[in-house]
Amino acid sequence: MFLFEYIPKFGIMNVRILRYLVRFISKKQEVRMGEDMSFEKLTKELFLEILEVLDEKLGENRLELSLNIYGGTVMMACFDARPATKDIDALFETSPIIDNILINIAETYDLDKNWINQDIREPLRQLKQESLKEIYQFKNLKVFAPSAEQMLAMKILSARPEPFKDFDDAEHLIKILEIETLEQVLAIFDKYIGRRYLGDRQKMFLNYVGKDLNKKWKEFSV
Repeated sequence: MFLFEYIPKFGIMNVRILRYLVRFISKKQEVRMGEDMSFEKLTKELFLEILEVLDEKLGENRLELSLNIYGGTVMMACFDARPATKDIDALFETSPIIDNILINIAETYDLDKNWINQDIREPLRQLKQESLKEIYQFKNLKVFAPSAEQMLAMKILSARPEPFKDFDDAEHLIKILEIETLEQVLAIFDKYIGRRYLGDRQKMFLNYVGKDLNKKWKEFSV
């Protein structure tokens, strides 16, 4: 098993790293056995339907809106990496009217009140640059999403052991980008984030991703 392959390298002084791996491996095994209890309601089809309703409501109020989406919504809508997402991470200019429209949509579709939120704003401060492209255009609404490269850099920066989705998303993006070497991954991370943010957690993350994808990457010593 992967965990035991790393124990001789880490030793007693790296117990926190081992805990990180144990949490990730245990969680990933549970989910792959169908034990994931998370409730993800927003499918791609529902997402598109909601965008159409939002566009219609914007038109009724003579408003226009640009929506930059991130996170699981991008992995679902742009890269077909998952069937649904829990909520929508986005950046957009808000107003009392727009807030009311979003609340009404939540009530209509029985969604959580935070079904769309701007919590991503703080993590985005660490980006050196963005690479956004328009993915949907309606009469009053435009939707933009990051490139696969930017998403990969953000997934590495996040590097969460729980839930396991950062790992699966990173692996999915590496396949889409046809990346073969660790140097290619690091070049993308440096382009969007910067090497100074490549800490122990990110290095362990990349060690596992390379191992899981059977890549012959030189492993980081953590």
